[in-house]
Amino acid sequence: MQAITDGEAGLKLASCLMALAALSLGGLCAQEVPNEGTRAVQSPGNAAWTADPEEARSRAVAENKLVFVEFEGEECGNCQRMKTLLYPAFDFEALLIGMVPVRVDLESTAARELRDRYGVNEAPAILILSPEGRLVFRMEGFLNAPDFYRQVHKDLDAYRKFTRKVEAQDVPRLPAAEAVSTGRELYERSDPGAAFPRLSRAVSHPKATAAQRDEAREVLAAVELDLGRPAAARQTINRLIATTKSAERRERAELFRAQIPLAEDKPAEALALFRKFARDHPKSPHLPQVQELVEKLQSAVGKP
Repeated sequence: MQAITDGEAGLKLASCLMALAALSLGGLCAQEVPNEGTRAVQSPGNAAWTADPEEARSRAVAENKLVFVEFEGEECGNCQRMKTLLYPAFDFEALLIGMVPVRVDLESTAARELRDRYGVNEAPAILILSPEGRLVFRMEGFLNAPDFYRQVHKDLDAYRKFTRKVEAQDVPRLPAAEAVSTGRELYERSDPGAAFPRLSRAVSHPKATAAQRDEAREVLAAVELDLGRPAAARQTINRLIATTKSAERRERAELFRAQIPLAEDKPAEALALFRKFARDHPKSPHLPQVQELVEKLQSAVGKP
C-alpha cells in the first residue's frame, strides 16, 4: 500500500464517503438482486474454489489462510483474458496454496457486501483478504500477468510487515504520529475495529500536534460510522469542524457530517445538510456530486 499525503488522503476519504452516501441513498428504493453468487464454478488447476464468500471466510479461519476473491461479470472480455493469462500459470497455483479462492458475479447478492465494503465497481477485480476481512491486496481492471504478480507479491510483503508492526504495538503507549499512521492504514485496510483505539489514542495524546489531532479526528469519525456509531461520529466531526484551522479539512468535515444522517435513515436531515454545504461551498470540487445527491434526496423525501 503506497503512502499518500494528508491532502490526497483527505480527498480519498471524502470520495469514499460520497460513494457511501450514494449507496445508502440507493438503498432507499433499491430492488432486490437475484442471488446468483452461489452457483457452481469451474475450478482451474488444483485450487478448491467456492462461490460462497461466507464459506470461503469460514475455511480461511479454520485453515489460517487468506481469502482470494475474484469478481467476474457477464460479457466481461477482460475477465476471460485474465483467466487465460493467469490460471494456467504455475505461479498462480503457487499463490493460491495459502489462500481460499472464491469467485462471485459482480452483480450478485453474494458480491454486494464485498463491493460496498471494499469499493469494487467493475470486473475484473481481485481482492485478497485476511480471515478477519482486513484488506491485503486490491486490483480493479485488467492487469497483465507480470504486473499482477509483481504487485500482488509487493502487497503481500507489505501486509506481512504491517501485521508484524501492529501485533507488536502497545496501543496505550503509542506516540501520536504512529497512532495516526497505523490507525489510518487499518481503516484503509477495512479494519475499523483495530483502527479505533489507535485513532482515539492519537486524539487524546498529550503531545499530539494540532495537525495530528485533526487527521486523527477526520479518520476516527469515518471509523465510528463504519462501526455503527453515528452519534459518536457526529460528535467527533463537529469537534473537528470547531477546532481545525484548515479550510480544506473543514470543508471535507462538513461534507462528511452531511452524510451521517443517511446511516441513520434520515434523508430529510441529510438533504438539509447537503443544501447547506452547497450554499457554503459554491466552489467545492465535490459540488456536482452534492447537487446530484440533493436531487435524489428531494425525490426520496418529496421536497422541492
